[in-house]
Amino acid sequence: MRDANPLEDEVLKMLLDGRDDCLAILRLQAQHSRVSSREMTGVGFFTHFDVPPEVPRVLGQPKFWLGDVYGAAENIQDGVGFVLSVTDGALSMLEGYTYDEPWPDELRGLKLLYSTGQARDFDLVRQSMGN
Repeated sequence: MRDANPLEDEVLKMLLDGRDDCLAILRLQAQHSRVSSREMTGVGFFTHFDVPPEVPRVLGQPKFWLGDVYGAAENIQDGVGFVLSVTDGALSMLEGYTYDEPWPDELRGLKLLYSTGQARDFDLVRQSMGN
């Protein structure tokens, strides 16, 4: 993704990982997309994406979210979480957040995990997507 920072790239890679047609389309979108805006909120961020209209969309499920990636960092007491929003079948926004503490300038020693542990349980993710 053009203009994404290393954290956004790493989180997106994890959120879009898996053998699923929907995820394959979203990975294709990520390859051709760019960051259109980024807002720091004090306790996290919102990164918005622009997906070119010629890139395929996820059909039959125009709006959903993926949020099974979490992180632990040396300088964040309760960790961080991430949610990827898909709107009209296209990548829309990545949100990163803390659990009620300031987002630091740098996440030291960040380790990202799936909510189900080291490996992703995509069946649980699909349930959250309404499938």
